[in-house]
Amino acid sequence: MEDKWLNRIGFWMLAIVPLYLVFLISQFYGSFWFVTFLLLYIVIYRPILHIIRLLKLGVIEEKDAWKFFIPFYQTKYIKELWLG
Repeated sequence: MEDKWLNRIGFWMLAIVPLYLVFLISQFYGSFWFVTFLLLYIVIYRPILHIIRLLKLGVIEEKDAWKFFIPFYQTKYIKELWLG
């Protein structure tokens, strides 16, 4: 496989597998922990993952990275994130 595809699949796994783990936590520990880890996933993990991905692709500059913590800002880069 091409490096581009390996990087793409790696990003998909890093984005989707932790969400499944959050779901598993809810099965064992209840709804409070589900909501807590889901918020951590949405507010902290995903923006950091998006920043790292887009910096690697050279789509954004480091000075613009903080903007990904603004809700829905990353929607401008959906195509580059998932298919880049």
